[in-house]
Amino acid sequence: MRKFLFLFTTLLFAMAGIAQETAQDTTKPALLFFIDPMKRMPDFEIDVKKEGTFVTGLPRAEFDPIRGFGVGGDVFLFFNKDKNDPFFEYTPYRHRVKGQFFIFQNGRVRYEMNYDAPYIFNSKWRLRVDAVLWEDPNAQYWGMGSNTLNPLSFVDQRTGQLRTWDKVDDYEENLGLAVQDEDGNYLTNFHENHMLQREQLYNLLGERIFMGGKLRFMFGYEALFTSFQSYGGKVAEEAFNLDGEEVDAVNTKTSVERDIADGIWEQYNLGGFNNSTDYLFTSMLAAALIYDTRDFEPDPSKGVFFEYSHEYSAPWLASNFDFNKFMIQGQYFKTLARWGENKTNRLTFAGMASFGYVFGPNINFIEMWDLSSQAEAGGIMVLGGDRSIRGFREARFMAPTVGLINLELRTRLYEFDALKQHFSLGLTPFYDAGTVWDSPSKMTFANWKGAPGIGGRLGWNQSTILRLDFARSSEGSQVFFGFSHIF
Repeated sequence: MRKFLFLFTTLLFAMAGIAQETAQDTTKPALLFFIDPMKRMPDFEIDVKKEGTFVTGLPRAEFDPIRGFGVGGDVFLFFNKDKNDPFFEYTPYRHRVKGQFFIFQNGRVRYEMNYDAPYIFNSKWRLRVDAVLWEDPNAQYWGMGSNTLNPLSFVDQRTGQLRTWDKVDDYEENLGLAVQDEDGNYLTNFHENHMLQREQLYNLLGERIFMGGKLRFMFGYEALFTSFQSYGGKVAEEAFNLDGEEVDAVNTKTSVERDIADGIWEQYNLGGFNNSTDYLFTSMLAAALIYDTRDFEPDPSKGVFFEYSHEYSAPWLASNFDFNKFMIQGQYFKTLARWGENKTNRLTFAGMASFGYVFGPNINFIEMWDLSSQAEAGGIMVLGGDRSIRGFREARFMAPTVGLINLELRTRLYEFDALKQHFSLGLTPFYDAGTVWDSPSKMTFANWKGAPGIGGRLGWNQSTILRLDFARSSEGSQVFFGFSHIF
């Protein structure tokens, strides 16, 4: 597998003329343009930075309360060149290719390929290319608007009375119960908050630096193909009557169907739920202005990151939709303490605040699912899940206007070398908080949702960060395993 990835990527670079640029020099030439010294990696990071071409990644297994047991893996192919490269001290890598495959017990499948090249051709430009394909039989929909901040509410299948539910597990157990209608047929709400999602995403992004690398302007194009189907009227995979016996039951109308029928989507100018296997096309132009003084992008020890990103979709781009979407975010990193023989162990504060807004006459509702960050493909899933408020289910709180805060204390406790690889171990206590509003004019400081947690971190050759997080909220707890810090 490694040989295949290496040969494939080398061929790709050769076809693009990049192979010549990746050849190692025997002497270290001067930079062709000014890069601010604050963008230089710390000396202790440079000392252990791995040279040449190498592969990292792991097969992995995880359990998702929504989708069950899953298996898959991530593979990263890095081209670092060597210490004679003038950019060696200023960038985590010269080229990175990422491949991902994952399949879950419920049938969710995800394929992803990414290519990232800072200072491509020794220039002030960076190139990113992304391709993501997935199918999820249990994509989440918990409602639309600021009322999603209210406690979980549904009819108690045992009493027939409307009630609220403190824990999401109890709420979902109640949904899975089947009751008989007047004709004796069993009905269930097992898929109340589920829909079948199919998606293909393709990104091509270019980025140019200014002010010695501190200021970056990004622009690009995104093609998104989506289709959705409801479970209303379909037989549930599993349902149990009030006596605990498994029965054949049909799903009633789901929450997404009811919200559309009740005119809630019309209030927000939403569309895109076609209840079909046919794809709808969202064609978007994207741009971002970024101010970045972080010293090491995958695992910063100091610096700030500010971004304004904007996406625009319209019929003249052959899109089925017409909307604007923007996000403002700020990140701050400061190392509070260092210790150890070479002062490489550290305690670093990391904080992020984000604000996003989607508006227009015809919005693809899936655009409500993420904040529009162009610094990383795919944006930031909100609100809930493994990259926003980790203690709540993904997409638990959703509206056109979103606020999110993440606070972390990242500790690097121990470093070691094994099998010619460099590793570091650390712990990261964190606190996530966020809220949604129906529009910017209705923003208040009330009704924020927060969740604390703690995570383990394994750094692998610096550029690869493995993350294991446990978070707990008022509605329950969740565990996530993945790659890279959430910001």
